[in-house]
Parts: sequence; C-alpha cells; structure tokens
Amino acid sequence: FLTTPAAAQGCRLGKWGGSVELLADRSEVETETGSRETTNDNTRTEERVTIRNRGAYVFDPRLLTLNLGVTFARSQEDTESQTNGTLFKDDSDDDLSGFDFYAGVLSGSDTFSANVFANRSEFTLNREFAGRTDIDVENRGATFSARRLPIPSTLTIRQELNDEESRTGPIVTATDERRDIVTYDGQRGWNNAVMVLKYESVDKSDDVRPDFDFESDEARVDTSLDFGPALNRRWDSRIRAFSREDFSEEDRLDFDQRVLINHSERLRTQYRYELDDTERPGGDVTTQTASFNLNHQLYESLTTNLLITASNDSFDDGDRDIHLASVNLGYSKRLPRQGHLNAGLGLSTQEEEDDFDEAFVAQEPHTFATPFALPEALDNPNVIESSVDVTKTVNGPAVPGCGVFPVPIPLVEGVDYTLSTVGSTTEIVPLPCSLTTPGINPGDTIAVDYRFTRGGAPVTFTTDQTRADFSVDYGWIRPFFSYQRMDQDLVSGSDDSFLTDQESDTIGVALRYDRTRLRANFLVAVEDFESDDQTYEEVRATQFLRYAFKPGLSLTVNGQQSFRDFSFPEDRETDIVAARAALSYRPRTNLSAEFFASVRDIEDTLVQDERRTELGVLAHWSYGKLEVHPSLTIIDIERDTSDSRDYRAFVRVIRRFF
Repeated sequence: FLTTPAAAQGCRLGKWGGSVELLADRSEVETETGSRETTNDNTRTEERVTIRNRGAYVFDPRLLTLNLGVTFARSQEDTESQTNGTLFKDDSDDDLSGFDFYAGVLSGSDTFSANVFANRSEFTLNREFAGRTDIDVENRGATFSARRLPIPSTLTIRQELNDEESRTGPIVTATDERRDIVTYDGQRGWNNAVMVLKYESVDKSDDVRPDFDFESDEARVDTSLDFGPALNRRWDSRIRAFSREDFSEEDRLDFDQRVLINHSERLRTQYRYELDDTERPGGDVTTQTASFNLNHQLYESLTTNLLITASNDSFDDGDRDIHLASVNLGYSKRLPRQGHLNAGLGLSTQEEEDDFDEAFVAQEPHTFATPFALPEALDNPNVIESSVDVTKTVNGPAVPGCGVFPVPIPLVEGVDYTLSTVGSTTEIVPLPCSLTTPGINPGDTIAVDYRFTRGGAPVTFTTDQTRADFSVDYGWIRPFFSYQRMDQDLVSGSDDSFLTDQESDTIGVALRYDRTRLRANFLVAVEDFESDDQTYEEVRATQFLRYAFKPGLSLTVNGQQSFRDFSFPEDRETDIVAARAALSYRPRTNLSAEFFASVRDIEDTLVQDERRTELGVLAHWSYGKLEVHPSLTIIDIERDTSDSRDYRAFVRVIRRFF
C-alpha cells in the first residue's frame, strides 16, 4: 500500500504558491432627475496576499491528501454623496480574510473515499454608478463516496453561508442567508442500461428576509434501457418528486416515460407519456399527455415529421382536453454554382374542449429580452388580473444604478411591473429597477401564478395553423420568405371572445462576405403581422463587420435595429437601435488593448425611453508572473427626465509566486 519507507514517514508538504494583488478603483457619478441633482465620488483601494500549499499528504498521498490556502486583505474606501446640497460621507477601513481547506481520505481507493472541505472568501465588488457590494461567502461540508455498493453512491453534507450588503450612496440592501444542504447521487450502469438516483434537501433561512425562508426536498429516478434485436429501441424514464414549504409553497410530481424505436436509418418513431401534478396555494393542476412522433427522411432531400398528441388538464373546478395532429415537411435541393434551395411546410389542427369556469396556472416562466426588456404576454387569454402573482427567479445582467436583490423575490404590481390587457391578451409590462426596487430588467426570468376564465364554459373550439418558409442560399446571399397563419373557430358554446385569428409574413435577405482580412454579415427583414388583438409592421436589421488591418490590429462593428409600428388597437411605435464598435490591438502575446464605444436606444409608448452610451478602454499586460489590468470607462444613461453619467478608472496588479 505504501510506496517507500521514506514516503511513509510523517507529513510531506506539497507545492507552494501565492500571489500579491493591488487594486485601485475611482468613480465619479452625476445624476440629474428633474430639479434633483446628485453627485457621488468613490475611491477604493485594496491589498490582498494569498499563500497556498497544494498536494501535501500524511504517510502516503493515497491515504490523506491536504490542500490549504489563506488570504489576508485590507480595503480602504472613501465615499462622498451630495443631493441638492445635502452631503453624505462614508469612510471605511476593513480587514478581509479568507481560507480554503480540503482533506481527501483514501482518494486512491476504488472502494470508499471521503473528503472534508471548508472555504471562506471576503471581497468587495464595485458596481457602476457608485454601487458597492460587500460579500462574505463561506462553505463547509463533507462528501462520502462508496463505489462497491449495488448502486455506487455519493453523499454530500454541506452548509453555505452568504452575507451580502449592497450600498449605493445612502441606500443599503442586505441579505444574511444560510443553506443547509444534503445531497445524494447514485449511479449504476449495465451493458445496455443506466440508472441514476438523486436526492436533495435544502433548509434555507435568511436573518434579513425571514419571509423568504423555505425547506425543500427533491428526489429523482432516471432510467435508460436499450433493447430489441439490434438494440435499436430505447426506453427513457424520469420520475421526479418535489416539495417546498413556507415561501412559495409547492408539491409536484413529474412522471415521464419515452420509447424510441429506430426502424431504419431513415425512419424513427417515439411514444411518450407525461404526468405533471402540481399543488400550490392558488390551486391544483394535473396534466396528462400522450404523444406519438414519427421522423422520416427520404433520400437527402425530404424530411417528414408527424406529431399526434392528446392531453388532459384537471383543475380544481373542471377539465381541459386537447387533441393535436401536425405534419412538418422540410425540403432541400442543391442548385447550380454551389447554391441550396430550402423549403418548409407545416400544417396542424387542434381541438380543445374546456369545461371549467376558472383555471389555475402555476409558475409559468417568462424570460425578458435583451438589450431591452419589452412586455411579455401570458400564455392564456382572459386572465383575471387580480390573481396574477409574479416572482423573479433569475437575475439578468447587472443594471447600473440599481440595488442588488437576491432571488427568488416577489415583485409588486405598480412598482416592479404593470399589467396591460388588450382584447383577451394580458401582458407583463416591466418597470425598470431602482436603488430600492428590483423591477424587471433585460435578461430577467420571472414565474407567474394566475387564474384565467372560460366564462361561457363548456366550450369547444379548433385551432388550425399553417406555416411555410422558403430560402435560396448561395453563401454570399440568402433571400428568404416565411408565412404563418392561425385560425380559431368555435364548435360549441356561447363565448368566443377569447378566440383570435392571426397572420404574418416575413421577407428578407442576408448578405455575407468572408475573406482573410474582412468578414461581414448583413441581414434585413420586413414583417407584417395582423390579428384580432393587434396589427403592426416591423423592419429589423443586424450587421457585423470585422476588418484586420494587420496581424494584431482589428476593428469589429456590430449593429442591431428594430422598428415596429402598431396600427391597432392604437397607434404605437417601438424603436430599438444598438451598435458597438471595438478596436483591438495586440502587438505581442503579453500585451493587448481594446478601445470600444457603444450605444443602445429604445423609444416605446409602454416602457420608458432609454439611451445608454458607453466609451472605454481595456488593457492587459503581463511580464513573467506580473499582470496589470487597467481600464477606463464612461457610461451615460438617459431615461425620460433622468440622466446619469459614470466616470470610472480601475487598475489591478497581480504578482504571482512559486
């Protein structure tokens, strides 16, 4: 077991390493909102020393392996904020520390192994527009692995501590969160089958936001089996049970069974059954879906997809049955002079029978667009606005001038969003964040609980859809056209106010040029959209250009424009323009710099007009084990009656050792 007598004596240290890091950050912010003027000046410096030893062991590296690192840091910060003559000052001089410990026991054993870990890190993130977030993160726990059990298993017990305080001027938001987590992973493989078992228990508490505390348990069993005379058939099974108490209560069971048969290289069928049972305070929903899917490829030109589904939704006070059949054809043909013709046709028909007065929808997800968050329509018509409950579940990219709010967090109507109903369609209209409100921002994901009605239930209606697209691609040019139509008709019942017909067609062209020094892409498309709820015309375009003047020196330009003009139900325009240019210079492998400028502009009658302009330079220089990262940025954001400007200079110097 032991390698040599010399290696079997005492403790042997591993490889030493470390670094010294210096940071300086200076920002000046000016904000004008009507007659209100605010200025913020912030200067922060930080010194950080890290020492680590990796690969130490006791007696033998297969018995006990150790990694240890410690960090000592000191941070100094001066903040001065003034609003209409009122002065606010904040000076701080803080000690920051951190450590990273790992001990692996019997890591070389093929029977049993374990490890113990603990780490802590304190650091400060300076954000745009005089924002600062102090973060203290600590993790500790142990992992045990047993590989000789009937199902090789791993058990992890850990505790995560997260203490954050975000400050913008005199406004402070904070979180002091603890998560106690137990995780089990088991996996067993056979010649033609795999089974995966997973379980996780989370007990989350927050001393600052106790209303968001919860306890959750989740268990999953995933199984796959290849069978048949040539193993050309596959069965996939997924069973998931989830329960959460206190904040955002939910009990859910998912049961998903699929059988895939490869009849030949060109023919494949799939049979699937799904069960989703969800219980939430607002209501219960049980959904069952059975489907048949066929894929066939004729030679190299024609592909056919056939889908047949039948589903049932069971609500507290009724049911919904949906039967769908669709066929999609794709055709591809080579043309002279290396061209390709591509065409597609899709037809579908669906019958829906609704026998309920009100139905509940749980945690319907919506992700907002970037670079601007535009209204998102809920999936079902006739929404009861008073029942809408919105929770932000994922934060998009950081937004300048806004506070930091951990997710999940409930959102407030009229503060973080508004509701807009046109005809039978309800939209979530985002409101931008502020220092004290999370808002809905570009890239955010929300989950929506709500109820919707079928006032004239029972009702039966059909939905017929047609899709066609066509393009000719010669590499340097690709004209294209697409058409979509949806018709809904009442079969039985007395209320058809929620039904809508819609039609759209899009025509456009894409151009491409690709050479050694110059690459360029250009696309422009025009769309006409008409429905019972809204009618608009849209012109959108994108551009990309990259030109290399010489090795190490290049210019990159990106552009995006969208102009949407609504004529029904009211005159409305949504104009979006975004552009970015960057000049990159890399004379040597250890030296690089980028000069950039960008602008993003939106004008809309439903959301605030906004223009964001950025200028800056980023650089990197290294010499041996020394690294220097300086940057200079200027950001200007205009929103209706407010205008904010951020001037920032930053430099980080790192010297690595050993």
